[in-house]
Amino acid sequence: MRIDGFKDEDAAPFVGYDARSSDRFWAFVETARRRLNAEVVGIENLPRGRGLIVMNHAFGWDAMLPMAAIRAQAGRRVWALGEHAWWKFPFIRKLAANVGTVDGTPENVDQLLSANELVLVLPGGLRESMKPRELRYRLIWGKRYGFVRAAMRNRAPLVPLAAIGSDEVFDLVGDPFARGRRLFGFDFPVPRPAWGLPIVHRSHLRYVIGEPIAAERLPAEDEDAAVRRIRREVRGAIEEILDDELAARAGFGA
Repeated sequence: MRIDGFKDEDAAPFVGYDARSSDRFWAFVETARRRLNAEVVGIENLPRGRGLIVMNHAFGWDAMLPMAAIRAQAGRRVWALGEHAWWKFPFIRKLAANVGTVDGTPENVDQLLSANELVLVLPGGLRESMKPRELRYRLIWGKRYGFVRAAMRNRAPLVPLAAIGSDEVFDLVGDPFARGRRLFGFDFPVPRPAWGLPIVHRSHLRYVIGEPIAAERLPAEDEDAAVRRIRREVRGAIEEILDDELAARAGFGA
């Protein structure tokens, strides 16, 4: 038996989920969000049924803040798609499964969306969350198109969610994956803060939810062309929100 009692099937939707633990956890996160004065706007843009929320990834687990606000204000669960690596860490995986994180597989996404749930995906993953300060507010999605295909399969709208301020909480430098390869010989990220110290910088956190984007193929489009076009639309929507918010913060509002 594993030390934390975790079973492989707990990483699937609904299996490892615990409603009481989840309620307590998200109430705590919502309290923390309010104390941090982290804003979440645009909750009214969420679809009433199924939806795939697509967010830019910054430090750590900051995606929990808008998830908690949606739960508190709209009364809806948001399931997060976790990195495959998460399920190798005792206790962290148990907590993640208890509060609504699932392994980010196509099967798990399909099961959640077919049940009309809201699902949050961070296409940039660890690489985007640990990017150096020179790449702040850049979406590093590489060749990740699976989330668009999932939305198309399940006729689920894609909802852009832009995080502003979270990219500035830490000053990271260099390539954490290259550093990990040098140290361990395989792809394991080792972030390095500037000056070698993990100094937390004060930054106003603001999360803006945009209007849903239909994941539908046009009549004359093949599937691959539709996937590329829809991803460009989602990416463009997030980048437009980021541009507008950063410009307004700097006093260059329209």
